[in-house]
Amino acid sequence: MWPVLLSTSIFDVIKRALFLFIGALAAILAAEVILRILPVSTSTKTGYHVAPNILNYPAHHEWIAATGWDLRNSQRMRSNNMGFAAEQDFVVGSNAVGLIGDSYVEASMLSSKDRPAAQLERLLAGPQVYAMGAPGSSLLDYAERIAWANQTLGLTTFVVLMENSDASQALCNSGNVHAWCLDPDTLELVIVRRPPSSFLKDLLRESALAQYLNSQLKFSISRLTSRDFWSSGTPSDVLPVPAVREEVDVQPQLGSAQRKVVDASVNIFLSRLETLKGIRVVFAIDMNRENLKPSISLPDEGFHVAERLRARGYVVVHSESLFREHQRRSPLNLEVGPYDGHLNSLGIGLLMNEAAEALKKNSTNAE
Repeated sequence: MWPVLLSTSIFDVIKRALFLFIGALAAILAAEVILRILPVSTSTKTGYHVAPNILNYPAHHEWIAATGWDLRNSQRMRSNNMGFAAEQDFVVGSNAVGLIGDSYVEASMLSSKDRPAAQLERLLAGPQVYAMGAPGSSLLDYAERIAWANQTLGLTTFVVLMENSDASQALCNSGNVHAWCLDPDTLELVIVRRPPSSFLKDLLRESALAQYLNSQLKFSISRLTSRDFWSSGTPSDVLPVPAVREEVDVQPQLGSAQRKVVDASVNIFLSRLETLKGIRVVFAIDMNRENLKPSISLPDEGFHVAERLRARGYVVVHSESLFREHQRRSPLNLEVGPYDGHLNSLGIGLLMNEAAEALKKNSTNAE
């Protein structure tokens, strides 16, 4: 009798475990099907497709980009013939303007007409603008892209759209490096390429559920306990008029360690540019926008970079005066949202307008 009861109990446990497994598998499959219908971010298949030290996409690759668990600002993206998120194919020997930068240039959270290249092209009303943005890159990667565009495509005119921290992000451990970077200990120039993806990672990239957990939720146990994880971060319909902190005459100085990193990064960047003959470059540098808030005055390395570039004869547009003037006149925000600090179409428009004017003036002076 006991063996019969024992075998019956084990059978029940196995049956319940099997039902639980089938139920969990059905839930996973249902989630996979539903998420494939929704605009979940899909695999970008990034790699060194066009050059050994330039990280971009396969040519004519299509993917979806979205933000957060609720899939805000979803956009269908497509790479061109050279593997960049650009509206037109790149043609060798054209008189196009190369627009260099990171995710600020790609601007995958904005519609195509609002992205920096499209706005700059409308403002220039002449040459095409080739968008050569690459998320997660920094100043030394920009030099590599400029050199490639000059030597491969024959481009001679560039606008570099910079974050305020692009120079210090050139450190190898910053998480914003595609190839060339500064050794954190010695500040010497080294190459650290991103490793190729594994078979398992490539397999998971094809799953909408895996992409949702990784790209949308950025899943980790620590994030589950964060209040931000459970908040959509959607701004209210009515925005308060922000208080304006006046621009200070003397900017807070960088710390000595940060200054050494920034100087080393700028020196190497400029030495690379100076090997390219006949190029013209206009720099458009975003400010540390925390300094727009009342009672906040933080060091902004963008000012130091601008000083170094101007001292070497380059034309630089810095966003602080533009953004402060806007803030005095309008309550409209310049960022995509509290969940995304990238510039929105309005902020990009202000900076690209000044860059276009500087480029036109620079072109006239060159003639």
